[in-house]
Amino acid sequence: MVEGSASRRRTLLCVGLDTDMTKFPADRGSGTDAQFLINREVIDGTKDHAAAFKLNMAFYESEGEEGSRAMSRTVSYIREAAPECIAILDGKKGDIGNTSEAYARAAFVTMNAHSVTLNGYMGSDAVCPFSTYKDRLSFVLCRTSNKSAGQLQDRGAPGEPVFISMAKLVRSWNTNGNLGLVVGATFPDELKAVRSEVGPDMLVLVPGVGAQGGDLGKVLDMGTNGRGSGVLINVSRDIMFAFQRPQNMGRGIEECAREAALDYKERIRSHLEALGRW
Repeated sequence: MVEGSASRRRTLLCVGLDTDMTKFPADRGSGTDAQFLINREVIDGTKDHAAAFKLNMAFYESEGEEGSRAMSRTVSYIREAAPECIAILDGKKGDIGNTSEAYARAAFVTMNAHSVTLNGYMGSDAVCPFSTYKDRLSFVLCRTSNKSAGQLQDRGAPGEPVFISMAKLVRSWNTNGNLGLVVGATFPDELKAVRSEVGPDMLVLVPGVGAQGGDLGKVLDMGTNGRGSGVLINVSRDIMFAFQRPQNMGRGIEECAREAALDYKERIRSHLEALGRW
């Protein structure tokens, strides 16, 4: 699904819809439809340059019933207005088997999302109920971009930290070919190790480029396969809040998001061409 869209549209960009309503001006951050209307502007501005949109569920759940409606409407709008893009619900779910089955129904049936992020700490019981939906994608946390991630993820036997063990497990669970991994852009050497472990075809969702300081070039060097694919590079704040840059003051959300997304798309393309992978 993603590989085909990325190849046809020549983009690896995932636009993060981290729609934190506390960060918007008062005239945009209020009203029952405000969150969805902001998302619609960002989607309209970036859909020609993106392969995916990722909704961080915390920013919707924190808005109560209105946020839940905005999340559902946003997924529907992505399917309608950007049919070649996928909608990822970033909730990092994962629980005992029957609970994960319910989470999977919520994401893939009720919300009709294309994809989710999962926490695989509880093992295959937490992950496999999602992968039974053969036309949907699930990304399992592997080596995350937050500063304290190494407290657990770097531990383990010499030569095999926990994040490598997780990569191996997800590879073994991937019987339907619809599991991927989450590896943060702030750890390019670990991304290289994961790519080596899982082979060229497993899709890796890479957050952390932009505001978190991940190096785009290193992500492309370490994470892409010989076809210049295999990763989705998520950028959230640098695109959604591009309108807040000093040089963009007075300009609209949609216009600024479009320019920022195009810039990332072109930077990705240029780097992969230099590597001979595009």
